[in-house]
Amino acid sequence: MPLYKKIFISFFILLNFMAMIRTHMPMSAPFVKAAYNPVDKYLSFFSIYQDWMMFSPNPSRVDSRLSAVVEFSNGKKINYEFPHASKDFIINHIHGEKFRKIISESIRRDDHHYLWPDTALFALRNVMKQTNYELSPLKVELYRHWDETPPLEQSFRPHSYTVSSMQSYKFYTHEVAR
Repeated sequence: MPLYKKIFISFFILLNFMAMIRTHMPMSAPFVKAAYNPVDKYLSFFSIYQDWMMFSPNPSRVDSRLSAVVEFSNGKKINYEFPHASKDFIINHIHGEKFRKIISESIRRDDHHYLWPDTALFALRNVMKQTNYELSPLKVELYRHWDETPPLEQSFRPHSYTVSSMQSYKFYTHEVAR
């Protein structure tokens, strides 16, 4: 076997071994962050990144969602709500959970702004399917919606609790090229 194949296979095995260890390590030390930066990029590229957010002693208390508003040349606006697990039926729950993870851990974050144009185009494609491509789109606005769950000592929310209103913020506008 040629040497370059051996090196590639060894690198691939090492990268995957580091990925398995990565989920069990605290990332607060600068050295560990630097050493695992290539592994994090690899995991992020294939959307298999996993962190301790759900299972940590202090899990995230933020319920976040995304929506888009597509504005057309005739002034009509259509709202598109991205899928989320709490809205989906049990069969689609895993699909919705993947969207929740991508939205809450990637797209909504400011340091992942490079994902926003593709997210806007995803929403635009889904809205255009509904309109059978009859309307001419002008722009797509992306909105973050969130609610922070209060500490258990302050207020208990049962499992099926739904928030009546979430905070919202427009974080990106995509102008559609003509």
